[in-house]
Amino acid sequence: MKKKKSLNINPYILLFSVIFVCGLLSYIIPAGSFERQVVDGKTMVVPNSYKVVDPHHASIIDIFRAVPYGFIGSAPVIAIILIIGGTLKIYDKTEAIPLAIYKLISKLGTKSSNLLIIAFYLIFALLGGFLGWIETMLPFTPLVVAIMLALGLDSLVAVSIVIVGLMAGFCAGPTNVLTVGIAQQISELPLFSGFSLRFVVWIIFLVGSLAYILAYANKIKKDPSKSLMADIDTSDLKYDFSTYEGKNLNTGQSLSLIALLGAFLLSLYGMFKLKWSINDMTAVFLLCGVVAGLLNKMSGDEIVNSLIEGAKSAMGGALIVGIARGVQWILETTNIVDTIINSMANVLSNTSALTAGIGIIIAVSLLNGLVPSGSGKAMALIPLIIPLGDLIGLNRQITTLCYQFGDGITNMIWFTYGSLLMFLSYGKVPYNKYLKFVAPLIIFFFIVAIGSVYVAIKINYGPF
Repeated sequence: MKKKKSLNINPYILLFSVIFVCGLLSYIIPAGSFERQVVDGKTMVVPNSYKVVDPHHASIIDIFRAVPYGFIGSAPVIAIILIIGGTLKIYDKTEAIPLAIYKLISKLGTKSSNLLIIAFYLIFALLGGFLGWIETMLPFTPLVVAIMLALGLDSLVAVSIVIVGLMAGFCAGPTNVLTVGIAQQISELPLFSGFSLRFVVWIIFLVGSLAYILAYANKIKKDPSKSLMADIDTSDLKYDFSTYEGKNLNTGQSLSLIALLGAFLLSLYGMFKLKWSINDMTAVFLLCGVVAGLLNKMSGDEIVNSLIEGAKSAMGGALIVGIARGVQWILETTNIVDTIINSMANVLSNTSALTAGIGIIIAVSLLNGLVPSGSGKAMALIPLIIPLGDLIGLNRQITTLCYQFGDGITNMIWFTYGSLLMFLSYGKVPYNKYLKFVAPLIIFFFIVAIGSVYVAIKINYGPF
């Protein structure tokens, strides 16, 4: 019996199709706009200021213009993807990373797969939950892929560790600056107040999703034919560890790995304490790559050529990020985003507290497909849903919690989120296969989220 060929969706075609559809919507959805004001350097929507404006129907050139403008809008993310990709290529050329992975696997053995899955998952969950990092971790995904493949697992396990770890942590993050921090600031709540409930939800998300990934990993390790990736050739993602038998890390390689760890820790300190931007972090990793090359006696030409080679390998995924950002650009240019937001707010205006809370989660989840930026949506939505919550008895802490769940959970499934598609591309994981794998987790997350809102209402989760 002939095996049914799986459907693999080209992400570039998919995203451009979404841009095209959004362009067509500009002829159907009325153009509208909210008034905006700058408060403490941040542009926010003025509640009850929506008005219809002259339409701006998307032309054919607008649809294609969305792509370059998408690149411009996501330039910092694209830059860090390319530069960290180049930096890691330098490490590949020095053999520091593959040799370190070989030593790790050799020491722990392939039976240590569960331990390593837990360790990596915790790292990503902490970074996503407490710092709100997602895009900055993109270039490190190939390392996790190489390690999981070396352990006899598939690349779906690897990308799930990264994606679910980061994004589950992100959507329940106790101190997520990009959603909790901005939303609470706009809501005039004490920064990171209500920590305890978010931390409990973060733990529940972590334990439930980690158990699910471990169950799948152990299943395919016992029977590789049950892997969802069984029909996908990922041999080119593996390191050939046979060349490293009997070798040890030399001084230059060891110092390079210390430099990489130092760059990571410096970035953590800079982002958290010095209010660094993503561009500052990019500069640190560029410096790290140059230092690693020099420590391993690479010439200037070799360092530059390695940076270019690594950037080339990351270019495909970086383009995905840019094209995905084009979806948001076409919606903003045609002035239909505010109309969509206003319609959602009107639907929720005459409901109970719990119904409104669930409605906010659903509304933000749907809008997340059009505007993936958590901070951007917060600027637009929080000024609208806070007055809504005030009117129906949903306090501000609960409202921001609902926003956080709505923004975060669907990051794991929206194909318009370019970073998600890039994570998948690093493991050659088709979107449909990933969706099949993650669907039960998404249901689990929504059930926990709704349950958390119910508890929050019952205990009058505050401070106000």
